[in-house]
Amino acid sequence: MASTAASRIVRSKSSAESNWNDLVIDKGEPVIGEEPINAKVICAFIHLSDIHICDAASPARLEFLDRIADPDNPLSALVPYIGTYRAQEFLTTQVFEAMVESANRIQSAPLTGAPIDAVVITGDVTDNAQSNELAWYKTILDGGLVEPKSGDPDRSEASHSSNADLYDIHYYHPDGPPTGMLADRPHTLHDFPHFKGVLAASEKPFYARGLKHKWLAVHGNHDALLQGTAAPTEVLNDLAIGPNKLARLSESADLSTLFAGFGEVGPALYPGLDQLETNEITADTKRALVKMENWVDIHTNCGHDHGLEKHTPDTAHWYRDINSQVRLIALDTVNRYGGWQGCIHREQFEWLRELLEASRDKYVILSSHHPLDCLFNGYVPEGEQAPALEAEVKSLLAENPNVILWFAGHVHDHKITQHKDDAGLPLFWEIRTGSHIDWPQQSRIIEVVKTSNNKIAIGTVVFDHAGPVEFHGLTDELEDPIALAGLSRLLAANDWQRQNPGPFNLEVAAGEAKDRNIWLWANDPLN
Repeated sequence: MASTAASRIVRSKSSAESNWNDLVIDKGEPVIGEEPINAKVICAFIHLSDIHICDAASPARLEFLDRIADPDNPLSALVPYIGTYRAQEFLTTQVFEAMVESANRIQSAPLTGAPIDAVVITGDVTDNAQSNELAWYKTILDGGLVEPKSGDPDRSEASHSSNADLYDIHYYHPDGPPTGMLADRPHTLHDFPHFKGVLAASEKPFYARGLKHKWLAVHGNHDALLQGTAAPTEVLNDLAIGPNKLARLSESADLSTLFAGFGEVGPALYPGLDQLETNEITADTKRALVKMENWVDIHTNCGHDHGLEKHTPDTAHWYRDINSQVRLIALDTVNRYGGWQGCIHREQFEWLRELLEASRDKYVILSSHHPLDCLFNGYVPEGEQAPALEAEVKSLLAENPNVILWFAGHVHDHKITQHKDDAGLPLFWEIRTGSHIDWPQQSRIIEVVKTSNNKIAIGTVVFDHAGPVEFHGLTDELEDPIALAGLSRLLAANDWQRQNPGPFNLEVAAGEAKDRNIWLWANDPLN
């Protein structure tokens, strides 16, 4: 078995005179923890999460709210991070293609040499819960022509556009400013580079190669809720497909009211147009908001097994027996009524209880978008049954010691936790994997083995997408979606809101050594 993981890409300060961080290839990171011997592999997965395929030209996006968290904004001390805008969000299709390229290179699990049973994608595959984003995601996985553009076919109408009528210095503009206008703040304050031609390249169609492994899909809040927060309505759908792009707060906007209705726990209310100003762009019906039946249909109408069941068009939870020993259970932790944190609605929780009772002869692995400690969004409309939250879910799992692992995303970081019961005894391991849109844009391989001394060992290694560490804006780079993914990673590594210490810091997202490449141990519950 391997004791050192493959090399990984890390941030490296380029010079004392610049705010810009270059990237370098680290020579490799040891796999820590005791390595199992005389072990039998029982399953191996590739874990992708938080793809956030983004239609950056969507009229319904709230990018302008993000500037409140800029370091020089007087409100940033109160609101250190918002996440409604990222400089790299216009390159999400290219990043996903580069991650698929890396996954395809993984012929077997790196620690044990075992075959990969499946790629599991734990939600937030779209950013705005739009139909065109969902179609781009599915095409990249299936292989085919990806056309990552909406609205006017002849010009860009996104926030990163260099068209004078849409130009706003608060956003990153890869091509630089329009003639005679000031450079954007990311360039002047944070040394973000400009490359002529990147704008057009990012919206140019490309052929996706397709994922070679079997893959399974898990539902996330950004797949169901606009901006991951607001439940879709006809009014919001009209906004998403319409010609008026939300652009800025009006002078009469009430920030306290706005943020009170747009939070972690529902009900989530989108800001009214009376508080906002808009720019006119091109309407596009392909931006229609996704309904649950759309999500199920796109995963079941292709003749392949992606986990979901066609006969249950209003639910996204499912299970699959990976083999005779291992049962994978996928939970839908989205609160359908709004708010970006999770829950398990009552009917699904009862399904889970019954399924666990019927699974006592198997090793059970859970997958979901939200991790356990993010299940605190208990909002439901009056008259609805309260959903199950963290404490109740944990109590149920404590009754089922054959649950050995839960892997999730949502938080956009690498983090590993061993959950314990009220007496401090170990229950199961939880593995969180980072996102494709934020630094470090990595995914993970998870391998589970059974040892001869009645132990279970879980090995996990992170890996980078195939994008290069450097980008120079050369013609051949502009023609290559994999090279553009490298630019996205560079931009993510220089996010100006995530440089200071705190929970949103870039290196916190990358995790400590114990959150990346490690062997985890547990008693074998079936022996």
